[in-house]
Amino acid sequence: MTKAATGPVLLFHLLPLLLLHASPVRPAPYYGQLAENSPAGTPVEGVLLSVGAGGCPGADLNASLMGEYASDFRIIHHHGDRHHRGHLALVSAKALDREFIAIYELTVELPPRCLRRPAAVQVEVSDRNDNAPRFTCGNQTVEADELTLLGTELARFDAKDGDAEMNGRVTFFASPESHLLHVVPQTGHVRLIGSLLGVSLVTLRLYARDGGDVALVGEPVFLRVNVHRSSSALRRRRPRALTEELTYTVTVPDHVRVGDLVFTVPDQKFEQRWFEVISEADSPVQIERDSGRLYLARGLPEPTEVLVKIHNPRGKKSRFCYVRA
Repeated sequence: MTKAATGPVLLFHLLPLLLLHASPVRPAPYYGQLAENSPAGTPVEGVLLSVGAGGCPGADLNASLMGEYASDFRIIHHHGDRHHRGHLALVSAKALDREFIAIYELTVELPPRCLRRPAAVQVEVSDRNDNAPRFTCGNQTVEADELTLLGTELARFDAKDGDAEMNGRVTFFASPESHLLHVVPQTGHVRLIGSLLGVSLVTLRLYARDGGDVALVGEPVFLRVNVHRSSSALRRRRPRALTEELTYTVTVPDHVRVGDLVFTVPDQKFEQRWFEVISEADSPVQIERDSGRLYLARGLPEPTEVLVKIHNPRGKKSRFCYVRA
């Protein structure tokens, strides 16, 4: 009976060893980061592999590095501060481009005397602001009526940037700025903000800028607005004893509210001037003294007409115009 019990007892003691030997060894996870375009030989931050007490003499370190595009990296003995001596470091073998590969998935397998278990290394190539925005379309030419309503969108532009996050966030601007056209920074839409009466051509130079700490600005594009006269424009002299008097007819949409801009009085003659509404006390519009912009002051239940005086500080003559709404 004693001999019969020997077999099962030995099997009972060997079973844990067999199970232990058959269990897969999970790689130790490591996460590192490296800025794109860093020179070859730059250490990957956050990746230091601890080796055995005897070091790792004779082992082919680079042959142990596996994964797609593993040749972009090398494994070397770390010779930094004394607290991390006896470690292996991962360094770049060339300058890396985030736009080509943003995340590397690598595996390091060395003999057990070097590493007790394999290492699974994930390397993120962090973005560096090295791409200027580029417009997706070139120059544009559009046609506009001289009575085009203020706020009308005349054109739109788009630009792309190959960088990530804030470095790739694009905004738009015009240089020099225009008193007739406004570029919406976030969208690239170009809207009319000044009257086109008396104007035949407007040219705008647009730029795209990224959101990097040191912002990059791309090459500009141009918008050309050809302005043509409107057949419905009422611009004529009135038989009054006023100097150079004109009449402008403005269409005020139903959705315009009190305080909204409805018209900008054009004046190309005086280098310096200021504007004044010559009307009754409860005028339906208010005017900006320096710009000539007319804002709705109250509702318009019926068509109305206001007289605007354009003062010339350098001379005695002034100009007048009527605005019908």
